[in-house]
Amino acid sequence: MAKRRFEQFGDKMVRLFPELHPFPEDGDKRVLTKTVTFQVTDDCNLACKYCYQINKGKRRMSLETAKKFVDMLLDATPENNSYINPVNSPFLVIEFIGGEPFLGIGLIDQIMDYFVGQAFERMHPWATRYCVSICSNGVLYFEEAVQRFLNKHRNHMSLSVTIDGNKELHDSCRVFPDGSPSYDIAVAAAKGWMDRGGYMGSKITIAPGNITYLYAALTHMVELGYTEINANCVYEKGWTLTHAQELYRQMKQFADYLLENDLDNIYCSLFEENFFKPKLEGDDQNWCGGTGAMLSCDPDGYLYPCIRYMESSLGKDQEPVRIGHVDTGLVTTEEEKETVRCLNCITRRTQSTDECYYCPVAEGCSWCSAYNYQEFGTADRRATYICEMHKARSLANVYFWNKWYGKTGTPQKFKMHCPKEWALPIIGEGEYEFLLKISGGIEDED
Repeated sequence: MAKRRFEQFGDKMVRLFPELHPFPEDGDKRVLTKTVTFQVTDDCNLACKYCYQINKGKRRMSLETAKKFVDMLLDATPENNSYINPVNSPFLVIEFIGGEPFLGIGLIDQIMDYFVGQAFERMHPWATRYCVSICSNGVLYFEEAVQRFLNKHRNHMSLSVTIDGNKELHDSCRVFPDGSPSYDIAVAAAKGWMDRGGYMGSKITIAPGNITYLYAALTHMVELGYTEINANCVYEKGWTLTHAQELYRQMKQFADYLLENDLDNIYCSLFEENFFKPKLEGDDQNWCGGTGAMLSCDPDGYLYPCIRYMESSLGKDQEPVRIGHVDTGLVTTEEEKETVRCLNCITRRTQSTDECYYCPVAEGCSWCSAYNYQEFGTADRRATYICEMHKARSLANVYFWNKWYGKTGTPQKFKMHCPKEWALPIIGEGEYEFLLKISGGIEDED
């Protein structure tokens, strides 16, 4: 199976500028590439059923607000802004989101003109060390203004059009407000970008309502020409043991498809060779970047550690977590300072129960800090609704990798760390014994 071939922007920058990342031996895990997000609008032209933004509106960011945010970023130094500056983030990802970001394409174009112009005028290191990131539903992709913008910034552009696999899966969730489907539009947009030589990222969102389509969705992405397929289960509640059983069946079917068709050029994020084992106890790093690795600005100029702390995402569940405003600065009040201090203190250990922390398949289990806050009123407590799904995924990886090693003559085993009492309700006794056989037995935790 292929490894991820597309080089992420942060990895590319570290490769090109190794002197900016000395990899200290004292365990320093500095974030070298921070993401700054402009929510140019909270409006959207689709009404996707699983969208985390549960409180969309019709707000639009003004150019004046955007310029203030840009100025604040470019004025930042380690002395006046410890949250983000060119030292703790030598490289920058500039992300535009909505709702649907291309609804504000005119503003996005103006923002980038201003950012690039100001960065070069100030001889700022971010003048060349930046990436523009946009994830779109594709509805407006062929608009003249969108095409003009993409042409202008194609050398710094990371564009993805969300396609949830095949037509049935996509159109079961990603629809217009009147219920009409969007699949054909999204595919045309993705093909349009790829036909011009652009790299097209993929993201299949797996939810309880569409999991039975997963195999068909994954194979369809292969048929569309994707060689890197990213897929993940939503963090929200709603998963059951029945869903875990279905995930295993769907992943096993896709594994057989890859094996039988010799598709060694395909990367699928559901299959990860280094996951599904205990984490080193000293590995205390938070999975999620929503505790200091990102900075987001909403249409009104308020600043947040992540877009999911905005009111457009939280609705009435919790109060927004704001850490500044473009008019008053970033982390200036005592309340904002305390918020950032608390976020910086969050580790894997602080937010995990013993069951999570010492889980035998903990490696690769993910979470969203802002969703934790939405559920519990604190980011320092993990929501574990995907637990059964992660167990099922770990078992499917035991199946895939050991079959893959056998087919390719690789002299190794992918060990099973999932305990029998967890595995049996998902796959049953017969399948469990089969996995034990091909994996060489369950791996001791030591």
